[in-house]
Amino acid sequence: MLLLPAENGISKNNPPYLTIALILINIAAYIVLQTNDNKVFSDAGEYYVKSGLLKKERDVFEEYALENRTELYHSIHNNQFLPDQYLVQLILTDKHFTHYITKLSSYSLDWRQKRNTVNETLEDSSYYSYAYYPSEPSVFTAFTHMFMHGGVEHLLGNMLFLFLFGFNLELLLGRGKMFGLYIVSGLAAVTFFSLTTSDKYVPLVGASGAIAGLMGGFCGWYGLKNIRYFYWLFVVFDYVKLPAALVFIYFLAKEYIMSTISDDNVAYMAHFGGLIAGFACAILFKILAKAPKEETADVSVPSPSAADRSHAKYEEACAAFQQLDFERARMLFSQLIEQDRHQIESYSKLYALEKVNPTSKNFSNLTNLIVLRSTNDPRLNKLADIALGEITSNGNGLKTLPAETLIRYTTQLVKKGQLHQAKPFVNFLVKNYDFNEQVPKLLFQFGLACEEDNDHITYKKVFTFLSKKYPDTFIGEEAKKALAKSN
Repeated sequence: MLLLPAENGISKNNPPYLTIALILINIAAYIVLQTNDNKVFSDAGEYYVKSGLLKKERDVFEEYALENRTELYHSIHNNQFLPDQYLVQLILTDKHFTHYITKLSSYSLDWRQKRNTVNETLEDSSYYSYAYYPSEPSVFTAFTHMFMHGGVEHLLGNMLFLFLFGFNLELLLGRGKMFGLYIVSGLAAVTFFSLTTSDKYVPLVGASGAIAGLMGGFCGWYGLKNIRYFYWLFVVFDYVKLPAALVFIYFLAKEYIMSTISDDNVAYMAHFGGLIAGFACAILFKILAKAPKEETADVSVPSPSAADRSHAKYEEACAAFQQLDFERARMLFSQLIEQDRHQIESYSKLYALEKVNPTSKNFSNLTNLIVLRSTNDPRLNKLADIALGEITSNGNGLKTLPAETLIRYTTQLVKKGQLHQAKPFVNFLVKNYDFNEQVPKLLFQFGLACEEDNDHITYKKVFTFLSKKYPDTFIGEEAKKALAKSN
């Protein structure tokens, strides 16, 4: 079953620059360092077979496998159905075997020359330079392996999970801590793989261990809190709320079980180690964030200004949000908005909190406030558009907002000449609030604006409606006169 976090949205005020940078680095590493690998191994394999090296080294490789790679030996010994192409791949990807055969007494000059040609070709592959071999532990490859991948599908799959979990952790932890967690998890994955693998001559490549750390870190940060996940099981998919710690146990169990039953060359225990490291790092960050600060000496300091107090409260609210104390964060952001209606950042933060439950009354009330204040503060226009889009798509519709709010907002759209955006609101108001005395005035303004915009069809429809719906009113009479002149 696939489980993906659906708790947070991407913050436009704090874009996931680090996550995007890591994705670009991985893609660049694959393009620059690995796109030639297939040709390198193809050329090396072709020469290896044509030069007769396979015949010379087949038995030698079996002896080597018996001595160093027992499981591999049992899979290839006396296996008549083993394709030569697969055997060649096993031989050429084993760096340790190239050292092994040079120690043989039967290693002739002709053999050596041919083998050197193969080895020189293989040195151009990323596997020989940047993959991590537990048989040859290296600090350098412990880092570089995190940016290598086994193919395009491997790369794309990893980058999808890196994005989904990366932007969440970058928002929750901050870029510095998230990057530290990523690197520590990748190193833990290498260590755990080295300790648990029974075949230390198989190379490890891929960002999977570090990304598993992000998955573990996400679970560790939220702990026992219920988090919204998207799940996909065969043809069934939906959203579900589960304790993050329970999902962490599921991730661990899945990797462990797959490591025991699967034979697909995936380093499941590296993922296992990354998960544990990421979870532990997140727990540590939470403890450090909650640790009491040292008491400072009692010295006389000037009283903070209103702006300083507001900034301090905003920082406190953001800290509460990061520590998952959502109720306190909600209270502080609400207070900031009440104290200063121009606190644009507080509107955005509070909106992110309330959006988790878009059908709630709190969300409707906040949307109403944002839309109302956007009519006087253009900085809130974009957030008002987003909030209105959300409230119309969540099933509740515009009926959750007061008519006065919608009339004021639509009037502003008409004044700014945004008639296309105003039209659905006009239609909604006519359909549901035609009894409101402000609606005819709005319709009259909308009709005049359509005429100025050379939309004569809509202009005639609006004024015809006004003349028939409100025939005995001033606006109805004016609509009749306007229609008569146009005819």
